[in-house]
Parts: sequence; structure tokens; C-alpha cells
Amino acid sequence: MFHVTDNDTLPLGYRNGHPGAAAALEAANLGPSTFLARHQAGDWSDEDREGNEWAVRYGHDIASMYPLPDGAELLVITALDRSCTRVLLESEYEDREIGMVDGYDTWARTYDIEKNPLIAIEEPRVQQLLDGLSFRTALDVGTGTGRHALRLARRGVRVTAIDQSPGMLDVARNAATAEGLDIEFHLASIDEGLPFENAAFDLVVSALMLCHMPDLRPTVRECARVLRPGGHLLITDFHPDAVARGWRTTFWTPGTANLLPSYPHGRAGYLDAVAEAGLDVVAVEDQPVREIPKEYGPPALLRDFADANFGLVLLARKPG
Repeated sequence: MFHVTDNDTLPLGYRNGHPGAAAALEAANLGPSTFLARHQAGDWSDEDREGNEWAVRYGHDIASMYPLPDGAELLVITALDRSCTRVLLESEYEDREIGMVDGYDTWARTYDIEKNPLIAIEEPRVQQLLDGLSFRTALDVGTGTGRHALRLARRGVRVTAIDQSPGMLDVARNAATAEGLDIEFHLASIDEGLPFENAAFDLVVSALMLCHMPDLRPTVRECARVLRPGGHLLITDFHPDAVARGWRTTFWTPGTANLLPSYPHGRAGYLDAVAEAGLDVVAVEDQPVREIPKEYGPPALLRDFADANFGLVLLARKPG
């Protein structure tokens, strides 16, 4: 962890800049070293400093912007894991649409080290809800790096976990092995249904996943199918109000905002899908931005969108 002081520097791992930036620097008879030194020393604008002091402290990309003589803006960005720094023009910054498997495979390397504000508000409430339930077997659908599967296994629950991202599952398997936890992992596409028998689990968890599905109803039906009578389905997700605002599940690599598919199901869509699957809603909660701990949320988000819904938590029970 790095702290911004007069004596601190950031490891840069500099890689060649983007072609537009290289051409603009050459035309101005400048090299990247001056801007890399300013970036490394914390010579940032007030706006950059606000974001970067937070980013340095909590493990996110470091980005600074510098005007060039021709009026262009030069960006210098150091990666979340501090492995590389890229130099590019602001106009070269790319919004990249990325698919689920490729996206999560790429994100797997840094997923567990970044401070995710959605996870920060989701996990405490999930823990409270699960503490009030009784279960011996659990299925984690879309387990990712296994954060819920690992917690359940530590409680002595017999856990099965499934995901379609090999990169994410590798991280989850390695974590389970390191802790000596016996979790049954499956690599499979959830679009093809769940490869488990009816009524196989006391608890099914679907965390921060359904917003990526064009139609959430088939997955909810499958979750209900493998749930035993009297068992519970726990859904958490990026709030549909946030998706409706145009907010996207996004992770950053230097010079690129990687945008994962996010579909606008609407809050009622989740409730209808649960009802159509034959489940009874036990609890449904909207989690606003103001619940994000200040160390997890970019200052502008916390300041400008405090009352906006950010996370959704839904607990349902299968009758019987």
C-alpha cells in the first residue's frame, strides 16, 4: 500500500505510450520522462489529487492529466496492481465492450485486490441474512473468485461452486487449497442450465451476476429447481436503478475502461422472476450509495449520488 507524501514514489513499470501521445510529444519536442516524473512524484491537479489520494490508499489505478502546448491533454495511468504505466492522449482513452468470459478472465488477476464499493455494501448484509438461516449444503452460482463459497466452507457447509470463467475459478481453487477447504468447483456456462439434480441444495447464492444475463428468468428457475423445499435463494446484484442510469459493471486497465454486459431488468423483473420460479420473497432491500464506506467509494460518487440505489439484495424461500 502506498501513501502520498513528499518522499513517496510509485513504481511505474513504464511501457511504450500510445501512438497519438508519441506523435504529440514528438511534435512538441518533448519526451515522456518529464510527465512520468511528475506523475510519480504526485505533481497532480487538484481534481486528480482528490481521486489519486484515494486510489493510492485503497489500491486503484493512478491517473494524472497534463496539458500539452497544442492544447491536447496527456494522460499518465499506472495500473491497479502497479505492474505498468501507460502514456496516452485523453482522446486515446478507450471504452471497450468485453464479453463475460474474456472480461472476467482478464479481471481475475486484480479482482480481489481492488476496493469494490458494491461488494463493500453487499457482504455485510449477506452475512447478516445467512446468520439467520440453517443450511448444510450450498451452491454458489457464478462464484467468481469464490468469496461467498470460501466463507460458507469456513462455516463447515458442504459447498459446490460453478462459474464459466477459467481465470476466476483458478483464483477460487487456489484460495480454497491454500486454506484446506473442500469445495467442489465446476467450470460450466450457466446459460446451459445447472448440472445438478433437483432439490440438491439447502441454499443457493447468486451474487452480482444476474445483471449480466439478457434474461434473468431461466437462471432463477434453475436456481429454484436445484433448491430443496424449505431452502433459500439469496440474490445480490448491481441495482437495476443503477443500470437504468447507464452505470456499467466496469474494470480498468491502463488506457481502457472494460465494460461488461449490463442489462436493465428493473426491480420488478427480479421480483417477478422469483415469483414465477415458485419462490416466496422473504426480504428485498435497496442499498443506496450513501451506505458505501468512504474508503471504498470514489469521492465524486459519494458526493453526487448519495441517495441513488446502488445494490440490490433479495432473499427468497422455496415453499415446503
